[in-house]
Amino acid sequence: MTAKKNQNLTAIVGANISRRRKKLGLTQAEMAEKLNIGGDSLSRVENGVVAPRFQRLEEIAAVLGCPVADLFRQASDPLDAKLGAVEDLLRFLPPEAQDDAVRLMKDLAEFIKKYYVGKEAKN
Repeated sequence: MTAKKNQNLTAIVGANISRRRKKLGLTQAEMAEKLNIGGDSLSRVENGVVAPRFQRLEEIAAVLGCPVADLFRQASDPLDAKLGAVEDLLRFLPPEAQDDAVRLMKDLAEFIKKYYVGKEAKN
């Protein structure tokens, strides 16, 4: 893998860690403490200066409540980013509440789809 590709992947991982940390309302200092690392080390990871080791990636994912694979996702597709946000919201609900939320989202999406399709037909 080229150095440029490594830098790009490091930047993607860092940005995803930063985004998820902020979504959870954690400061860099709080997250660094949970990981038992210095705040400057976490800052370098989030800024894409250094890549975390595999074991550290597992620890980071555990603190952020996500699979390690999610830290490598590119936000190039706007729908992927939206789906990721919904997944983050559902992740902390009990399974039965997740099922209810998905049913509600499906019903809402169908309702909105009918509204927009009807609106487009009138134009």
